[in-house]
Amino acid sequence: MKEITKQKLRSLARRTASAFLLYGLLPLICLGLAAMILLLHSVTPAEATAALQAMGDRSVMAVAGEVFYEKLPEPNYYFLSDRLRLPYTAGLMASFGFTPEKTPEAEESPVPEKRPEILYDALPAGAVPVVQSDLSSSSYYINTTKYQVDIEKARSEAFPSGTSTENGPLVLVLHTHGTESYFEDRTNLSDFAEAPVVSYFVEGETVFRTTDPEKSVVSVGAAFCEALEAQGIPTLHCTVMHDKEDFNDAYVLAAETAKQYLKQYPSIQYVIDLHRDAVVRGDSYVKSHAEVEGESVAQVMLVVGTNQNGRHPNWQQNLTVACAFKDKMDALYPSLSRSLYLRTARFNQEFLPGCMLLEVGSAANTLDEARAAARLAAQSLAAMIKEKAPEYELVNS
Repeated sequence: MKEITKQKLRSLARRTASAFLLYGLLPLICLGLAAMILLLHSVTPAEATAALQAMGDRSVMAVAGEVFYEKLPEPNYYFLSDRLRLPYTAGLMASFGFTPEKTPEAEESPVPEKRPEILYDALPAGAVPVVQSDLSSSSYYINTTKYQVDIEKARSEAFPSGTSTENGPLVLVLHTHGTESYFEDRTNLSDFAEAPVVSYFVEGETVFRTTDPEKSVVSVGAAFCEALEAQGIPTLHCTVMHDKEDFNDAYVLAAETAKQYLKQYPSIQYVIDLHRDAVVRGDSYVKSHAEVEGESVAQVMLVVGTNQNGRHPNWQQNLTVACAFKDKMDALYPSLSRSLYLRTARFNQEFLPGCMLLEVGSAANTLDEARAAARLAAQSLAAMIKEKAPEYELVNS
């Protein structure tokens, strides 16, 4: 009897100790670590909470990997430059007390070939040269995710979008980053005839964001919608600038907008999130350029999100639709479309197979060049819809 009592007492002691470790000591350790981090980095709880909220539903490690440590081939060619990523990157880094350091790889990277010095000598002090470049590539797509993608399989899959039993708009165009704007070229281009440098801007005097919808991607979206309507595709244009108040909340706000539109208009099958890119090569900004029927236009790029950061299991359907869109642009207007770009984030593309992110032009393009490119892209999208979903009763058809 005494032995049984001793066993029960030992068992109770073990359970008590385990409960203390689990429910008492462990939380205290976590609180202590949190306090140390806040003290070391001088980050208030409110700032840390705001930073976590800015990440949405992505994990801390996923954000750190994507923002700080992502190693990509030729990053200055295809992707947003560090200078123009500051509204997102610098704010997040500051929230956690991080200071970016140059990596050995960056320091050892080869210096880009200089353009003729006489051109640089002709530029005013503080000027940044703008070069014109055809950014279309023999590479159909760029993949920065962990997934192995069979692009031919994606292109041959059954088309997952384009039909609806509802009457109403078929396409929604919105802008997560509605304040993105373009270069207002006031230079004398004849000064740079027959030369790589076609223009320049002075840093500190040139801003690539504006709250004026007539000068931002909202105006480009309007041109895109007008071209779709002209082709008989019923379209809605949301002109809300979701990044106007807080850049970090833009995707969260845009997601709520998209859900509201889809609830109100169940006929919508395509959601185009229209942005503009920024391309930097060496010490110059790049003006994307295509010649279409004698007109100088900007180039466009489709960005496809994946499930790498979770909650987008059907992303391959979006890839199939994006491939069909790119194929139609390549057929109608060769060199208009850049390489399709696969990313780790979702970009609010989980709502429909027809959700796509479209980058129209770069920061060094003019608004007119971007609007011209948007019209051509819209004509391509209309042709794709009519080809892939002929059973849809289009207006004016």
